[in-house]
Amino acid sequence: MSRSIACIISLDVKRDKEDLLFVAGQFSHAIEVLEDGLLFDVSGLGRLIGKPKAVAKKVLAELEKHGLAGSVAVAETVETAMLLARQKTIESTAVHSLESFQKLPLHELPIEQDTINVFSDLGVRTVEDLLEIPHNELIGRYGREFRDVIDIIEQKGTSLLSPNVREDHAAWSYELDSPIEDFEQLVFLLNHGLDKLFAETGRHGFSTEHLGITFRLREHGEKSYEIKASSPTLDRAFWLKLLNLRVSLDPPGSGIVAVKVVSHFAKPRASQRGLYAVSRPEPENLLLTVGKLKKLVGEDNVGVPVILDQRLSEAFTLDAEALPKGTEKMETRHDEAIIAFSYYRPPVPAEVLVRDKRLMFLRTSAFSGRVLDYSGVWRADSKWWDRTWRTEEWDVEVENNGVYRLRKVNHDWFLSGEYD
Repeated sequence: MSRSIACIISLDVKRDKEDLLFVAGQFSHAIEVLEDGLLFDVSGLGRLIGKPKAVAKKVLAELEKHGLAGSVAVAETVETAMLLARQKTIESTAVHSLESFQKLPLHELPIEQDTINVFSDLGVRTVEDLLEIPHNELIGRYGREFRDVIDIIEQKGTSLLSPNVREDHAAWSYELDSPIEDFEQLVFLLNHGLDKLFAETGRHGFSTEHLGITFRLREHGEKSYEIKASSPTLDRAFWLKLLNLRVSLDPPGSGIVAVKVVSHFAKPRASQRGLYAVSRPEPENLLLTVGKLKKLVGEDNVGVPVILDQRLSEAFTLDAEALPKGTEKMETRHDEAIIAFSYYRPPVPAEVLVRDKRLMFLRTSAFSGRVLDYSGVWRADSKWWDRTWRTEEWDVEVENNGVYRLRKVNHDWFLSGEYD
């Protein structure tokens, strides 16, 4: 896919800089501020909007929507986009298409004035005229440095877009007149603060998936929280709900006298819905649901199961910070078997017949059967230094039933789970 660069040349960049950044942020997260305008990458918008001229018209429409004046051009190279947008016109707002590039006067190019005067005497006054001259003759006459000018008129410029937004975050803070004991009393104030914070984040052309909030307390110093979303969003209502859930799980414990919120920049989420797009729940809804579950059952009881490569009574844990991405795939060959294990909670009591130190028969309240085969016994776990695990375990296959994990604790037998 070819690269596309948009350029906006404004009449007053210093005055309109914030508004120009906001407009450019509607189309790109990679923005470079020039002395007289902006450059930003619009690669990929061709499929959504159309040809470069259509993209330029869309950008111009956003400028006019915000009461801004300027000229706009879209091209494959930085040099071409800037040259087109910097054309002198009577109109204060205009779109310059690639068709007019060859008509550009040579004084718009990085050519010394003496050389331009020579070209003018020879009747070479535009890019189109210069393209007619053999390139080897131009380089032989004006040196290898003239190769850069030839690259520009052939629209093969090599300049790169250099986003000059050095910040990686935006912050908002507020000092309270009197301490607030309840976080919910801050919701109205935070709603206003997040509005300003996200507006600044958006003006830089970014979104956020990570907020940091710090409360200065009347007692006990400060209390900080890190809240992360599964995908970038500037939805203020969503972040307020998420902040409320997070703080309610671990209250500050003292009166709040000041608050600071930091928005860490992230590339905006691409969102394209069409007739053939699969309808899925929004990531924000999943995260809020998980937050509510953590509030109900405890933060350590909700998460993504993670298998531990250890011999333990229950060899898995829950990662409370992780969320399923919805893109996981299990790639296996057809001749490979997949085994899952389901734990019984509580374990099922069992009666076991042992003859000549071999497991012969197993009975529970739900089924009974002859033991066809088994493996074990395991008497130790991965934590060899810890003697608290006093159990013996076998994996047993019961006739006409399945494969189970059999456990012996002292003199009692239990089924701790089943292989699926």
